[in-house]
Amino acid sequence: MSVAGGRRPRLLRGDRLSMWNWRSVVVTGVLVGTVLASAAGAWAVRDSWVEHQRAVEATLDEHAAYAARAFAREISVQNIHLRVRSLAPVLGTPALAGDAGRALTLRGVAAFASAVLDPEVAFAGDPWRGFFRVDLATGAYEGLERAGEPAVAAAVRATVRTTRPALDTAQIPLRALRVLDGHTVTLIYAAQRTAAGAPVAAYGYTLSHERSGNALAAGVLRRAALLPPSLMAMGARDVGSEGLAQLWVTDTTGRVLFRTPGAFTSAAYGSFFAGAGLTMHAMLHPALAERLRRQMLNDERRRLQFALPILSLILAAATILHLRRERELVRARRDFVASVSHELRTPLAQIRMFSETLLLGREESEAERLRWTAVIGREARRLGDLVENILLFSHIDAARVRLEPERTDLGELVEEAVEAYVPIAASRRMRIVADAPSRIYAVVDPRALRQVVVNLLDNALKYGPTGQTVSVEVERETTSARIVVCDQGPGVAPADRARLWRPFVRLGDAGGSTGGSGIGLSVVRSLVAQHGGTVAVDDAPGGGARFVVALPLADGAPPPPRRVTAEYPAPARPPQAV
Repeated sequence: MSVAGGRRPRLLRGDRLSMWNWRSVVVTGVLVGTVLASAAGAWAVRDSWVEHQRAVEATLDEHAAYAARAFAREISVQNIHLRVRSLAPVLGTPALAGDAGRALTLRGVAAFASAVLDPEVAFAGDPWRGFFRVDLATGAYEGLERAGEPAVAAAVRATVRTTRPALDTAQIPLRALRVLDGHTVTLIYAAQRTAAGAPVAAYGYTLSHERSGNALAAGVLRRAALLPPSLMAMGARDVGSEGLAQLWVTDTTGRVLFRTPGAFTSAAYGSFFAGAGLTMHAMLHPALAERLRRQMLNDERRRLQFALPILSLILAAATILHLRRERELVRARRDFVASVSHELRTPLAQIRMFSETLLLGREESEAERLRWTAVIGREARRLGDLVENILLFSHIDAARVRLEPERTDLGELVEEAVEAYVPIAASRRMRIVADAPSRIYAVVDPRALRQVVVNLLDNALKYGPTGQTVSVEVERETTSARIVVCDQGPGVAPADRARLWRPFVRLGDAGGSTGGSGIGLSVVRSLVAQHGGTVAVDDAPGGGARFVVALPLADGAPPPPRRVTAEYPAPARPPQAV
């Protein structure tokens, strides 16, 4: 097709349709994805709403169960208080020696118990009211009112005889239930003791279980708050504080022994088994339950309005951060493998080259042979340090480092490490100045601490300029010893000092020109921390970086015998400059 006047050709109809079709496909795909995401989000919101409704109903039931538990607890506490108060003369008056416990009289105990019990459980009108005394040595029995009847007296004697072991050691009055003439009767009794603590006689009283229990429960309802304060305040606005909950007590047969006044039906129900065959039941007032339900559901609805978009943003941010972190880890591992391969290849190449040269007998003199042998030894030691560093890093990462601490002369240990690095420094036209006085002791693992010093020396030589002087000092402080390594390199910027100790971090070396695996300082920090010490970096006085390792001193016991190995020859030498 020719184009007149240099004009651009117009799009054919089919081309225009094709372009718009692709746009439609993209837009449709985006819309479908949005609809699916919205549907998934709506379904998730629906499920969350249903689960929250169930949780709200369970919470209302738990509030009712809380009222039942509080009701049972208050009744139990009041019951114990009444028992102790009503028989206080028996518990607090010791029997006179040789008088068979006659320091008390049954009528005196009866008068005192009646005065305590009558305001609480209407004891004066109780049809089963009675008082008794049982001599624990002879079994002699004395009874007043209903306790004087033969059937009641027989039940009291049998109960005291059966519970005698508990009565001998009980610190509060005992309680027992007996069925007489179809009625459940409660027996409350305690032992009077001599000044030496020996039980002499049992004093007690009888009363109707159902009547006294009802009176006690009514008193608890008048005095105790059986719901949390927030619910009490909320419900008082709607139904008044007296009718917030319906409470009742049943026995093992389901018979209702006590019920609060008023009657209503509510779905908010809870119960609590209080022992002795009694179960406490509670039901929240429907107005209070509905108010609580509405408040909790409204709070959740407001949260759900913002939960989904916020959750989506959080998930998106977490995904981006995870992918970024994963990418950084992959890159760090790739660089680590490449760096370690390079670090291992260099000494291996040197060892192979000079060993083959020696095997071929190409040395021209004995001095040259010794020099090449020294190079092999130097590179072998360097290779061993590299492998040791990698092994330590892998063990630290897996939390499998096991130290073998012993009392160690830090000056001698530093001298050994410096001596091993003198040839390496000389090959790079650098010097190491060591000031490491002996007899500065710390309890450390010599092998691990040597690796700390080796890593700091290797770092100083690697990042410093040609011709620099690296200084190593061992100093004694009041309670600690310090190992200080200074170089004359570019130093470490304050903003980079925190991340300097992370694995695979090599500052100012994006291209990897200085080599290194990036794990040396990470190993240093971990090993020093396991020795109970600290390590920090700041600016050296003459420029460069200054690394300070602080370790606790150990000057108490004499040092153990030095272990003699090929790796730690430990020559005692004065400070020197190389």
